[in-house]
Order: sequence, then C-alpha cells, then structure tokens
Amino acid sequence: MRIGFIAVKNLLRGGGIETYTYEVGRRMVAQGHEVIVFSMGHYGDVPERVQGMRVIKVPCLPGTATERITASMSGVISALVQQPRLDIMHLHTPMTGAFGIIPALLGLTTVVQMHGIDWQRSRWGGVARSTIRGMERAVMRFMPNCTAVSKTQIEFYEKTYGRRLRVIPTGAQSPQITGRIDEIQKLGLISHDYILFMSRLVPEKGAHFLISAFRKLRTDLKLVLGGEKILSEPYTRSLVDLADGDKRIIFAGFVGGELKHQLLSHAGLYVQPSEIEGLSIALLEAMSYCIPCLASDIPENIEAIGKDGFTFAHGNAGDLYLRMNEMLTRREQCATLATNGRDRVLQEFSWDKVTAMLLGLYRDCLAEHNTTQPGRGVTRRLAEMILGQQHRKLSLTQRQLPS
Repeated sequence: MRIGFIAVKNLLRGGGIETYTYEVGRRMVAQGHEVIVFSMGHYGDVPERVQGMRVIKVPCLPGTATERITASMSGVISALVQQPRLDIMHLHTPMTGAFGIIPALLGLTTVVQMHGIDWQRSRWGGVARSTIRGMERAVMRFMPNCTAVSKTQIEFYEKTYGRRLRVIPTGAQSPQITGRIDEIQKLGLISHDYILFMSRLVPEKGAHFLISAFRKLRTDLKLVLGGEKILSEPYTRSLVDLADGDKRIIFAGFVGGELKHQLLSHAGLYVQPSEIEGLSIALLEAMSYCIPCLASDIPENIEAIGKDGFTFAHGNAGDLYLRMNEMLTRREQCATLATNGRDRVLQEFSWDKVTAMLLGLYRDCLAEHNTTQPGRGVTRRLAEMILGQQHRKLSLTQRQLPS
C-alpha cells in the first residue's frame, strides 16, 4: 500500500502524533509499504528520508490556532497531486480530517484518527473551540472511516454522534534498560533520585499541579520536567515562576535519544498530571520501563494505567502531594505494580500490535471502497444533509402559512 500521513510537526522532535506516526510508519515500511509523511516546515530540519519514510514539508502559518489547520489544508492538496496516487490518506485529528472531505469525494480512501477530544483542550479560546467542534461534527457526519486511540473516546463519539468507531490505541515497545548514567549526570542526577515528567509544557498537561505538589514534599529527590522550555510562552514562564528557584526542580528542555533513554531507565517515579489526553504515549512508555507511575484519574489515564499504578484527583495539587508522599513510603508495593504494569503494556499496547491493527483497518477500508462507487458514501451524506435542510425549510414554511 501507498500510505500518506497528514500532518505532523517534526517527525524526530514532536509529541504524541509525531511519535505515533514514526513508530507505525517505520514498521509499515519494514513490511514493504510505501509511507509518505506530510510535515510542517518550521519545527526544525528533518531529513527527506526517516527510517524509510519519505518526508514532504508543507507550508503553514505558525501559531497555536493556525498551524494545524493551514498545514492540513496544504498537506491534503500536496497529497492529492502525488503520483502514483495514494492508496490511503491517514488524517490526524478532526482539524485535518475535515479537509479530507474533498479527497473522499474524489474517490480517495481516507482514514481519520482521533487523538483526543480536541476542542476540550484548555489551550483554545472560544472561537477556536467552536471551530474545532464544528470540524469534528463535519468529520463525524461525512467521513466514513474513523478511528480513535482510546475506549473513552469511542464511547464519547457513540454517545454524541451515534457512531461506533474502531479503537486502535497508542503503543510502547520493549526497551533495553541501560545502566549508563553519563547523560543524566550532566543534569546533576543519579539513578532513582528523581521524579520524572515528560510532556509538552502546555496547561492541559498539568505541570503546574506537579510543581505545586512537589514543592510541599520534604525530600531530597529532584523533579525533572522534560519538555521544551520556550520562555517566550506565558505558560512556560509561569512554571519557572512557580518553581521559584527551587534547586530540586530541573527544567531539562526537550529530551530525546540517549538522554531520554537514561531518564526513563533510572527514574524513581513517573507522574502524569494531565487534565485531558488521547491515550498517553508518555505514560505507556514510562510503564514499559517498569517505572512506578502516578497519574491523574481522567478516564484515558485510567484506561492506560489500569490497576498497575496509583491515581490522584485530577486538577487537585493537594491530592497529588498526598499520593506522591504515599508512594515514596511504599516502595515495595510500587515496584510490584510497576512490574505488572510493564507486562500488561507490552502485551496490550505494543507498537507491533498497533501497526497490525491499523493495517487491518486500511485493508478493510480499501475492500469496502472497491465494492462501492468512489465518493458515494460522502456524497450520500451530503445529499442527506441538503435534503434534510430543505425538508426543515418546507415544514417551517407550511407552519407559517395561514390556515
């Protein structure tokens, strides 16, 4: 198959969507498929080939509210002119998926993947939130092939739109724990003497709750915050102010490669204080490294952590402090849960399994596509919407006519 993924930031230096695309994409290439990744051009240099995947940069307008929408538009246009034609156009998030209506009408097989209920994210203002929710409605109404990364989202979309999507989760892989500590020593760390957080430094990930709770702990442990520290961003500056010079708190910046491997290999505790998630790759990855994990009790985190870790009341720094303090005094129980969690994650959420599920979905979509007239499903949905609007107008006119 010839598969196109739209759109990512930087395949080698991104967040959840980028990691997802990288992990499944390189496995697809290894199985003989051709993979093209459409990438925003302003997140640093990326080679034209990454693990056998071809990377095409697409123009966009940088900015929280504009870059995904404009990258999605230009990515879809670029994908439409690819020769030979793509077999599958994989669209990440409803913001991208809404632009897939045109390719679907033109007969291209499209798959829209939901990575969370995007309009609920705290970063959005009122106008952006309404726009994203409208795009979600369009995807649910017109796009025939949709999937989501968590059971929680599946239940939401079924309840809200009456559509039962196929769940294809995020994943993790079996790591080789390293004994090396040379990279973490540069941060002043030694093995198991720190609590780890790794995520984008945005409000919905809850780093502010973690810093507030950690500062109350009477401990010599350090807190390592792995996430790009952009001091021009107001939220990042607020985190630095909240830390207030506490020398135990380390802003490690973006972590990848050997540094990330060592941080995960030697962390004493991993904390995921997020307020909204898809299905956190960072949490699954920490569990795969056999780290005791503490996560906020949102449904997506509970789905990931199961009974193999600890949870706290989301948005509650006081409860987070109590649970961290409890875990630091119950090391033996934490170690047992961490072992169980590692085994479950590697069995249920392996990237190999995720890739097989995604390829299975693609084959099902292509099989259905080949038995129906191209674009017929989308056309039918558009026709139903237009006819429904005309029927409502006619009914309203009839009620307004004098008897």
